[in-house]
Amino acid sequence: MSKDNSPYFMLQSVERSMMIFEMFIRERKPLGITEIASEVKLHKSVVHRHLATLQSFQMLEQLPETGKYQVGPKAFELGSVYMNNNLIMQGRRFLPELAEKIGETAHLAILNQGSVLYLENQESPKSLRMYAPVGVRNPLSTSALGKVLVAWMDERQVTDLLNAYGFPRRTHKSIQDMDAFLAELKRVRERGYAVDDEENLLNFRCVAAPLRDHTDRVTAAISVGGDIRIISPDKTEQIAAVVKSYAVAISERLGYIPKVNVGDVFGINAP
Repeated sequence: MSKDNSPYFMLQSVERSMMIFEMFIRERKPLGITEIASEVKLHKSVVHRHLATLQSFQMLEQLPETGKYQVGPKAFELGSVYMNNNLIMQGRRFLPELAEKIGETAHLAILNQGSVLYLENQESPKSLRMYAPVGVRNPLSTSALGKVLVAWMDERQVTDLLNAYGFPRRTHKSIQDMDAFLAELKRVRERGYAVDDEENLLNFRCVAAPLRDHTDRVTAAISVGGDIRIISPDKTEQIAAVVKSYAVAISERLGYIPKVNVGDVFGINAP
């Protein structure tokens, strides 16, 4: 965020420290003063003072062999506070069972800053290693999770998001234009689930369903993903039904009340 775009309430020192933290999140590796200063466009002496301050609070730590900095134990503790929220706790409760039932990796994710942010995952002992580590992001347009997360949004919001973040080409099957993506979202709403058919990674297919809160708003999503020989086209609908059932179970614990068909309750065909 540039100085000109900073809100009036922004404290410059905090803003600069957060810019440094965001760089660690993006790069996911130890970083040196010179490369940080170049990226955040601050003098090395200024960056050094910020790093030293963060190190004193154990938010960062310095590697003695290289002199570079990496995320420290206090940052991990802070992240663990977020990881204890109800959504993630429910994911931890249900994802292992879902992964075991399907025999493939299960994920929990949210929409954040125009991309899919993974909050939790659970591997099945039977699955190939196909999972996105917690904190990793994927594009909206190439993932089943991304499709589900935006399918029930206002179309204008969707187009604004995709115009801003684009259509990354992960494979030759990745959706590359707005009309095709909006048509895909229409299918997602009709079916109640989304499919990533080798659009993010070749030879892998994913099925995702939405999680809803007490207002019926889609706030997160779960998915299972794995080898296309396991999640094959003839099994996709069956697998989707299982994923949707777990999505409803988690949603109910987030306050969602499923819509009940009067005919189902009284054994009649409601109009």
